[in-house]
Amino acid sequence: MTTPVTVYRWDDEGAPQINQAYGTGSEIRAVLNACLVDGYGAKQPLGWTKVHDNINGVVYQNNTEIGSGGMVRFWPKGLDWEQSLSSNPMLFQGAKTFIDTETPFHAGYTQALKHPVSSSSESEQKAWVIIGTGYAFYLIMGWVDELKNNTHAKYKMISGTNYNFSMFCGDIHSRLNGDAGKFIAFCDSLSANTESTSWSNTLDYMTKDLDSGYLNNYPNIWDADNTDAYRPYAPRKTFNVIKKEMVEIENDIIGYAPVPLMSIVTLRQDSANK
Repeated sequence: MTTPVTVYRWDDEGAPQINQAYGTGSEIRAVLNACLVDGYGAKQPLGWTKVHDNINGVVYQNNTEIGSGGMVRFWPKGLDWEQSLSSNPMLFQGAKTFIDTETPFHAGYTQALKHPVSSSSESEQKAWVIIGTGYAFYLIMGWVDELKNNTHAKYKMISGTNYNFSMFCGDIHSRLNGDAGKFIAFCDSLSANTESTSWSNTLDYMTKDLDSGYLNNYPNIWDADNTDAYRPYAPRKTFNVIKKEMVEIENDIIGYAPVPLMSIVTLRQDSANK
């Protein structure tokens, strides 16, 4: 049975806004709260649960009726929720569960995000989009040119050497029934633990195709039988194309493809595509 997908946008009626240069921890949390838990305007939330929320971070759990119950924590580096994320970005980490805000069980890598728009001017809208279900979502943040008269790559959400941001969080599609390791959260297909952001530390700068050699730093996925073992899996773009984007916005059409996850010894028949 197909799971309904909801698209949330910064320009929806009643949507929370990111106003500060690079955004703040509080602004990112407000977007996540609205889309995952609370809803806004006429839009219902995705049905996630907020299980922890304090100075040390906010933790969300996906819908246990259709998902694994995995959790993700977001917190600003330095724990100043009102400071610009410019030099102290928002960090996030997925795990099977968080016993409290700071204690994960079977955790993934820590990675970082900020909004790419550096100005606090209202003329430079800080666009954000969440595309999600009760068990997984994409968060995309970038520039916007409503008149569509700017040809710069950043306005198409193409990273290249520009920093635009996209991440995946939630359950991958696994062909194993009862897979205990299918919840992941990552934005960087080139690094493991990182507390910095750059044009290459984002999901839409995924450059490796299916024929690429194995590299060491990728999302770690815990074994399906719930044991204390994991291995890194390498996300690969499906099509061997010249451009370096997974998501491109052009003529109001958003296109994306399944993302295979490859281990060092074999191709795991899972996908991060929702």
